[in-house]
Amino acid sequence: MLAAAFVAQAAGLEQVGRVTSRLDARWLVICLGGELIGYIGYVLALRNIARVDGGPRLSFKSTARTVVSGFGVYGAAHAAGGFSVDYWELRRAGLRREQAIARVAGLGVLEYAVLAPAALVCALVLFADGSDRVQDSMTLPWLAVIPGFGAALWVSSPKRRTRLTDPIRGGRIRGSVAHAVSGLVTLRSLCKRPVHHLPGFLGVVFYWFGDIACLWAALRTFSVHVSLPALVVAYATGYIASRRSLPAGGAGIVEVLMTFALVWIGLPLAPALAGVLVYRLFNFWLPIVPALAFLPSVKQLRFLFDEAEAVESA
Repeated sequence: MLAAAFVAQAAGLEQVGRVTSRLDARWLVICLGGELIGYIGYVLALRNIARVDGGPRLSFKSTARTVVSGFGVYGAAHAAGGFSVDYWELRRAGLRREQAIARVAGLGVLEYAVLAPAALVCALVLFADGSDRVQDSMTLPWLAVIPGFGAALWVSSPKRRTRLTDPIRGGRIRGSVAHAVSGLVTLRSLCKRPVHHLPGFLGVVFYWFGDIACLWAALRTFSVHVSLPALVVAYATGYIASRRSLPAGGAGIVEVLMTFALVWIGLPLAPALAGVLVYRLFNFWLPIVPALAFLPSVKQLRFLFDEAEAVESA
């Protein structure tokens, strides 16, 4: 919240006060509904990606507990973010270390395989519109999605995947690259059976849709109007990395980046900040409350994970 306080100071406390006085609480219901849709979508995505290449079938209940814990208090407190809880659940389900890492990385890749093309299309729409409100620096960089997809196909091809996914040779950087390529390989496996893995793709779509709807409703709470293409580009720019992968849930980082991304598409600083703070209330702070109820189960999950790591090391 310290970062938000600095932004509020820059926007002018008096101006922020005028904006917040226009709060229309009716839109908060949509904020809550959007986040619930996002959670359900993420549960579907995690369950489906666990099943890649004959993987385990996770129960809806245990997966929901894992997702709530990862988005809530444990994701906020752990340096690796909510992905660490996903990894523990997959290890508990019987996957080996590299298999679990590949699926967690694959889930992260799947998130941006859905969001990035949507942001690219919206950026092209804004660029073609020629509006002076949206800076070219917000739209043109999204053209990098095209060569990015080409590079992803190249490194994950069957000719290279065995060599590039080997984390043993080389240091930490080589291991990180190997895990990233493993995630791309997992995504290719999903794409080979699109009907079988349709719940995974739809789950990620629901996840992004719900979270973007929450941001839109949070802005409408202060009578801020923004077009859909501009909203998607600002949202995708504000999330350089998924909130589930960011340390401490991206606290402070997301507030600043998302606010200035909205400013760069033409919104004034004060209403942009007010909308982002309401969005983060539903996106980050409120999920901590129900996640507290799952702390005992998360501790048990960590215990089982440690056991599995010890067995595999032995």
